[in-house]
This record gives sequence, structure tokens and C-alpha cells, in this order.
Amino acid sequence: MNTLQNAGFEAFIVGGCVRDSILGKVPGDWDITTSALPQEVKGLFGNTVDTGIQHGTVMVIRHGCGYEITTYRIDGQYNDSRHPEKVEFTPSLEEDLKRRDFTINAFAYNPERGVVDLFDGISDLNNGLIRCVGDPFRRFDEDALRIMRAVRFSSQLSFKIEDETEKAISHFADRLANISCERIRVEFEKTLCSPNPSYVNEYARLGLGGYIIRRYADRCFDRSSEALYPQMTGEDLKILRMAAFCKNLTPDEAREIIRDLTFDNRTRDLTAAILKYKDEPMPNDRVQIKKALGEMGLEVFGLVQEYRKAAGTYDEAAAETAEDILRSGEPYMVSHLAVSGNDLIDAGVPLGGQVGDCLDELLDAVIRDPGLNTKESLLRIVKESL
Repeated sequence: MNTLQNAGFEAFIVGGCVRDSILGKVPGDWDITTSALPQEVKGLFGNTVDTGIQHGTVMVIRHGCGYEITTYRIDGQYNDSRHPEKVEFTPSLEEDLKRRDFTINAFAYNPERGVVDLFDGISDLNNGLIRCVGDPFRRFDEDALRIMRAVRFSSQLSFKIEDETEKAISHFADRLANISCERIRVEFEKTLCSPNPSYVNEYARLGLGGYIIRRYADRCFDRSSEALYPQMTGEDLKILRMAAFCKNLTPDEAREIIRDLTFDNRTRDLTAAILKYKDEPMPNDRVQIKKALGEMGLEVFGLVQEYRKAAGTYDEAAAETAEDILRSGEPYMVSHLAVSGNDLIDAGVPLGGQVGDCLDELLDAVIRDPGLNTKESLLRIVKESL
């Protein structure tokens, strides 16, 4: 900002970083708006990337961090419900702020002028309100993704959506059909992983559900999941909450909607695995628990236990037994055996399916008696069988 101002241009931090700073939060990134044209910005800074130069945005790299600097602009006609066909640069900060989505995102700040709040955003922050800048019907007509962003911000900030803004959201619900699945997924995921995950059901209440989840929506936006969401925490929060969101679906149905939403493969596979096992009775026998560990795998087994904690079906005794099995290093998978397939072939087991069958039989034996898991003992069992 100093570099821009010393060169005779205006410069302000703008948008969410100002809002977060006012709320006492650490911003995730810093956006800067300026009266300088893109080529003038590039001329002032040595290390830049043209991230959106056609819309006036240049990223400046400083100390390994990227800072997006955008020229004051007026957006032209929106023909795809997402992006302006063209932009017009302007010397006016006010004109630039008028095009922004919500009052709480339309702040600007620099040390000389302090907080610039042209749309009473401070009042909306104090009153916990999500309200569009100007006419909400015009804002959502320009960019349909804003209707999801309104719900997302309300979930992240625990704010209420202002009445006229809410009416406009429902009016433009069908415009989400024009928005890419990737962009929809980002907003949905942020809502689901927010401090108020039950706000995902606001999408359905406002008429957006069928445009976000384009199959099985009526079984996903389910109030009964709301009790599960707050109990789910930790680094696998997204996967656990997706399992709760999809709890009325089969694993294959969940795979379909997770793929439609462009989530990563790990989220898809682990969510489906949780759904497969979440309602199965937890064995209370040490041998059966080892077999369950082997069938699910350690990661899925742990996630199923976390899901059951949230659902109130957690079996503490079985979980303690599983922990003891892991702590003692007892084998429960073929890969834990002291022999390999090649060892069995060398011992005379015919090639083909018989090797796999033999490994499964050996695993069953060592699950029942871990003391058998030595190469000598297992090869002796194989030779006796042969």
C-alpha cells in the first residue's frame, strides 16, 4: 500500500480482510484495491502474476505470500450468472465498493482514512446481519453464487440473513443451475464445516437444495442430522459431517452425489465406507474385533468409531479392546503375516488363487493365536496342509 501511495495512487485493503480485522479475527488473505491501472501496478512491483488482469487483478508476491491488487472497477453486464462480460476501470473507490456483494464485505481501509463504510456495514456487523449492497435482486441477478455465499457467511459468522436479501435468494434459486459444481462445492463445504453446520438445511428451506444436491436432495437435507454435526470435530471433520449429511443414503448413492459435487476421492471413499459400517453391530469378541479391523482397515475403523460417538452408539469396551490389539501389535491383516506369497510358492503352494486362500487361512490362525505368527510356524502349518 505504501508503494502504491508513494507513487501517487490510492490504495486500500478491502473486503473480507477488513471485516475479519474488525471482528478481531486473523484474515486468511489480504486483498488490496487501488486507483492504479494493472500495468501501473506491474511497473511498481518486480514479482507479479497476472491472475486476472482482464478484470484488473494482479498478484504481487512478497516474502513468499501473494497479495491480489485490483484496480477500482465498474462491472459490465453479467450474461452467465457469474462473471461480468467486461469491466470498466474507474478512479472512484465508491463506484468500486458499490459492486460488492454484502455490506459486511464492502469495507475498505487505509491508515489515513481509517475504515470506509459506505453502506452501514458496521451496523450490520453489530446486529449480526447479512444484507446485500443496494438492491439484493440486482446483486443476485449479477452473480448467482452470491445466494450460496449469503448462507455460508451466515453459518460462519452466526448471522441472520436480512429479509429482503432472503426473498431474493429464493427468487434466484434456479440460477444455481448455471454455476459450476466446483464453485457450489466450495460454498457447501465451507457451510458444512462452519461453526453452524446445521445451516446446510437453510439451503433447502430457501429452495436451493435440489440445485446443490441434484439427486437424493430430499433424503440429504434432513433435520435429524443436525444433532450429529456439532459432535464431530478434528482433522476429518469434512468426512464425518459428509457421512452425517448422507446418512439416509446407501454407500453407492453417497458416492454419486459426492462425485457430482467434485469432492476428492478420499472424501468419497471414506464417507461411503462410514455409511457401510456405521450401523453394523460392533463385535465384543477379541477375535472378531481383529477381523473387523482387517476388513475395514485402521483408518475406516477409527472414523466409524468417531461417527458412533456422535450418534450415541459408541461401544467403549470394544474400542478399548481394539486399542489394546493395536498397542500389542497383534496381527489382523495379511500384510502383518510373517510370510509372503512368495514364501508360500517356495514352500510348494501352487500358483493362482490357492496362494491367496492359504494366506487367508494363515491369517485366521494367527488372529486366533498371535503366537503362531513366525515364519517357521506358518511354513510348518503350510507343509502339514500340503
